[in-house]
Amino acid sequence: MRHSALLLAVPFLILTSSLSAQAPDQGGFLIRLGNDTVAAERFTRTPTRLEGEVMSRSPETRLTHYVATLGPGSRITHYQSEMRVARTGLTGPAVVTSDITVAGDTAIVQLTTPQGSRTHKVPVRPGAVPMPPLTFAFYEQMVRQARAEHRDTLRVDMVFPQAPTATQTRLIMRGDSAIVDLFGLPAYAKLDNMGHVLDLDGRQTTDKVMVTRVNNVDTRALAQMFGAREAGTGAMGQLSPRDTAHAMFGDAMMMVDYGRPHQRGRVVFGGIVPWNEVWRTGANAATQLITNHDLVIAGTTIPAGTYTLWTVPTPDGATLIINRQHGQWGTEYDASQNFARFPMMRTTLADSLEQFTISIDPAAGGGTLQLRWENTQYSLPFTVK
Repeated sequence: MRHSALLLAVPFLILTSSLSAQAPDQGGFLIRLGNDTVAAERFTRTPTRLEGEVMSRSPETRLTHYVATLGPGSRITHYQSEMRVARTGLTGPAVVTSDITVAGDTAIVQLTTPQGSRTHKVPVRPGAVPMPPLTFAFYEQMVRQARAEHRDTLRVDMVFPQAPTATQTRLIMRGDSAIVDLFGLPAYAKLDNMGHVLDLDGRQTTDKVMVTRVNNVDTRALAQMFGAREAGTGAMGQLSPRDTAHAMFGDAMMMVDYGRPHQRGRVVFGGIVPWNEVWRTGANAATQLITNHDLVIAGTTIPAGTYTLWTVPTPDGATLIINRQHGQWGTEYDASQNFARFPMMRTTLADSLEQFTISIDPAAGGGTLQLRWENTQYSLPFTVK
């Protein structure tokens, strides 16, 4: 889905008044994935309180209001949030509520969903930060915490309300910039002299987001606008939905399970998928190959079983890697588990393809595995043994 009209509409919802001069700790963020605005956040910070609201569009439009209590050293001691979805109204009862108390080495999480309420304890290191999804005021809070503690490197446990364990991140301060660990990969933030995040480049991370600071943004108006669009065209869904490609060869079955990212106006190969680097061949969890019969590729037998597929694209072709490990996240590539590597043929597509697509095209005695995205197709023939 293209959103050129959206990119023209969003600036009219940004409030660029002199409020920032009156309240210097008030601000907002626009979060984009390629041409698509996937989230927006506004927040106000005082020495003792961080309050804000985030509109997110995946898998459907949601509006989350949060309040965090700040203690000594800009550390968060308590957090509350209420999440509502556009399709059921933004003024009714919250669909999900969260309450997190951070005390020493423990975070006590109370979560209420349509399925009921539960309370659990999460072991953390002192200075843990509750994290609503797709919010960046809390990463800015980490910057302020690092400055308050005069640290060049800050290791922080992030507490996501619905996760049973904390996720560790690391912040490295570099003068007017910072490197933020987003789930194991670096995002680069520009800072002003007050420690405000001016923008954040997450293109090297699995999220691939670009974040821009604005004076303020009307998150509720955006939620209403996107909610109204969903009523006619449907929700955005997962940003990189899971799909399968499969084929039957008599009693032989072959299937590939993979995530399908969209182009969203970006350069794919040589851009968000760098040349000469191992790529997960999709998005999110590692791409899996499942076959109940032996396969033969370029004279090498691939025994029946489950594998993961990885790709090293180059300007002239690609290398397909079949790896014995499976069930892992797509950033957890272990080269020691490689089973075999095969060169793939590259061809140019007549029409650009918006969404990454894997297909298995049957032929006599076997078939061809094909990877298509943007204007590129990589192919590899195989036979069924």
